[in-house]
Amino acid sequence: MSENIQKPFIIMVAIDGSETSMRAAEYAVAMTKNIKNKQTQLIGITILDLGRLSYSFFVAAPSYGSKELEEKRQEAKMWLNRVDQLSKENSVPQFKSEIIEDVVSRIGGAIVKYAENEKVDLIVVGTRGRSSLKRMLIGSVASDILHYAHCPVMIVK
Repeated sequence: MSENIQKPFIIMVAIDGSETSMRAAEYAVAMTKNIKNKQTQLIGITILDLGRLSYSFFVAAPSYGSKELEEKRQEAKMWLNRVDQLSKENSVPQFKSEIIEDVVSRIGGAIVKYAENEKVDLIVVGTRGRSSLKRMLIGSVASDILHYAHCPVMIVK
């Protein structure tokens, strides 16, 4: 007998603490209510680009004892905890959060790679984040995700 096992619908939201990324998280949470699949999963992801840390980080890197890195980790946990709380308040069936620490050439590329590995069905991202580099209509990270993602991308203003 074959059982009708349904694959979870996975929505991933990229968080960087900016107003637009938190608004994107609100949209992602709201979308889980509208999906008929009861196995819907929401993933909150934050990328910590170690290449953007100060030189002192690389001196202390073997022990990961950098105060700057620890501050970034705590900040990222705070953002993801807000999304977790929002998920609980809105009865999201499954929430998972991930902080990726790596020296990345493009944050958007790291987000797309993670989404591919996790077989994400939809990526939700804000238009502009905390990056100082901005494009005219959407941020550079959102633009990278939009152009290279394997799945649909929702960009939230």
